[in-house]
Amino acid sequence: MSALGIAAARIHTEPFGPAPGSTPGIAATPARAPHLPAGKPGDGSTIEFARSDLAVRWSSDYGSLLELAEACDVPVRWSCRTGVCHTCETTLIAGNVKYNPDPVEPPADGSTLICCSQPRDDLVLDL
Repeated sequence: MSALGIAAARIHTEPFGPAPGSTPGIAATPARAPHLPAGKPGDGSTIEFARSDLAVRWSSDYGSLLELAEACDVPVRWSCRTGVCHTCETTLIAGNVKYNPDPVEPPADGSTLICCSQPRDDLVLDL
């Protein structure tokens, strides 16, 4: 534009692109190693966080697998918490889940959206 004789003061630019994610990469967690959650142990299915070497009994006090992972300081990715964005999509090594709410689009085969899923039986997650 300058080459066309337009004064630099009249030239404005505006960059476009995606906004930085609310949890780019793995969300920062306290400097604590993954651990059992505080409070009374659950009496439901066993949830194993394979990478974190942690097995926890499910409690209906948690609305989702994401909430349980957060209570245990397991490093997780998430953004929407409603099954829309798929940021929390995690490999489901073993077991079955149910969704509440149902995700807008189902995750890939062998994966689950931990933000809106609960266990149907014992699970092993790649977290």
